[in-house]
This record gives sequence, structure tokens and C-alpha cells, in this order.
Amino acid sequence: MFGFHDLHAPRHLTVRKYYESKGKTIVECHTSQKGFLPKCRDLVRQFRRHRKDCKTVVVTFPGHHLVWLAWLLTRFPRKILVFDAFISAYDTLVTDRKKVHPGNPVAWFIWLTDFIDCHLADEVLIDTKAHKEYFSRAFRIHPADITVVYLEAPESFRPDPHHKHVRGETFEVLFYGSYIPLQGIDVILKAAAILQDRHAHVHFTMIGGGQTYAAMRLLATEWKLNNMTFKPFARLQDLPTIIHDADVTLGIFGTGEKTQRVIPHKVIECMACGVPVITADTPAIHERYKEGQGIYLVPAGDAHALAGKIVELQSTEP
Repeated sequence: MFGFHDLHAPRHLTVRKYYESKGKTIVECHTSQKGFLPKCRDLVRQFRRHRKDCKTVVVTFPGHHLVWLAWLLTRFPRKILVFDAFISAYDTLVTDRKKVHPGNPVAWFIWLTDFIDCHLADEVLIDTKAHKEYFSRAFRIHPADITVVYLEAPESFRPDPHHKHVRGETFEVLFYGSYIPLQGIDVILKAAAILQDRHAHVHFTMIGGGQTYAAMRLLATEWKLNNMTFKPFARLQDLPTIIHDADVTLGIFGTGEKTQRVIPHKVIECMACGVPVITADTPAIHERYKEGQGIYLVPAGDAHALAGKIVELQSTEP
């Protein structure tokens, strides 16, 4: 496992478990050095120590800038090179977050990085079948060279038989995550605006921050939302308790193409905790979940449908 990945990140733990289920022994070639070149030097040093014993090198997520180095190291003697892409840098930065215009040469470089990384690797790992189709089409990869490894929730995200959730005076709706277009924060705010007069007992807790945070806070102020509380990012170890305290949790509602292809961490984690989830109705979601079995679907970008589903659940959930 080659990279500077978070050793406790859900994606890394998922990929480790995937290989362990195949009877593989995992060796961590991991660096925490600061700076890109020191990271590379440290990884080369560690790889040389372990190379005789390994047959496969997995460039871990996020490792888009390390595939070339792993490729060089796996030529002589030849080893299998796997790239856990997980997401496309182009799709994330250009298509979804719109940090770079598609016509900008920087965008072309980002696309080329994705393309080269995927073609240097013998196998590319991705998180959904919908994402696999995108990678195959966008970067001209043969489908046989792409493997879907579905993300799993960490062990701490499980139903808690000792946690007694008591419905209070308010119906608690929880969102947590980064404020990026994929999430559709504006859709959640609009749903809160729809509900705040007729359903004042519905309260939204918004945990997180990021790209659109300032704009969303301004929007909440302009709409005079008094049924919403904003909080900073929570620690991973605190999230299971926070989830169990909610009556319903929220997934993603953005209208971009990427929304259709991914199953976000929060949906997997909240479902693992046994707490109801409302999220956008997408092809990716249907790969793993069925409507009404703990998960409730609404059209992406539809605040009225989201508001209606929240009211429906608050009247039926115990």
C-alpha cells in the first residue's frame, strides 16, 4: 500500500479489507513526511526495503501524483501496479467544483494527469459501477481494467443497542460534510425555508465547512432561517453518536453529473448506523440500496421534494 494516505480513512480501510479477503498480506509503504519530494524519497526508501516480498503495489487514495513514481519502481523487477483512483481529479475540480474552467490549459493538464495515471496502472480501483462507466468513457480505459470496490463504513459506525434515541420536541435533521457543489447545500437551505413556518418543530443541524460555506451562511441569513444550526467539522470518532442522536440524516442533492455516479461516505455511514437517510435518486445509489429500506430518495436539486420527504418521515418514524 504505497502513498501518504490516512491510515484510518474509510477508503483505505476498505481497500485493505478487500485485499485481505483475497488472502493477501498487506505491507504499508506509507509516509508522513512534509513536502512532496521528501515524501517521494521516503517512499522509495521504504519500497526498496520491501520490494523482494511484494507482488502487487497499490497506489492509495489520494495518490494521483504518485502513480508515475510507483510505475518506475515496479518495472524491474516487474510487479502488478494498481491505482486506487476513487475519484477523478478532473471530474472533481473542473466538472463539479468548477475551480478551473474546462477551456483553461490547467484543466487539460488535470485531465491528462487522470488519463496517464489510469493507463500507467495495470488495474484501476473505483467505488461504483456508474463511476466505472465514467472512467472507461472519459479516459478510454477498457472496462476489464477497472474494478469496483464499494466503500464500507468503519467498524465504529454500527447500530448502538445501548443508545436510546428519544424523540424530543424537535425533529432533528442532520447534515455533515464538505460544502461543495456535489452536496447541494442550497437545496437543503431551501427545504429548511419551506418548512420553517408550517413545521417549526423540524430543526436542521449542519456540520462542516468548505468551498461554499460563506455563501451558504449568507443565504441562510438572507432567508432568515431560524430552524438551522451551523457547526464546524466533527471528529470522525464523534460522528456515530451524532448520527444516532438524529431523527433523519441527509446525503447529497447537487445537480451536477458527479452526483449521479457516487455514493458519499455519509450515506454509507448513516445506513450502517441504522438511521434513516434521505438523498438524491441516482443510478449509483440503486447499486447498493433499495428505496424505503432505510433510505429515501428524492430528485436531485428538488428542495420541495426534500421538504416533503422530511415531513413524511417525521410523521411515520417512531
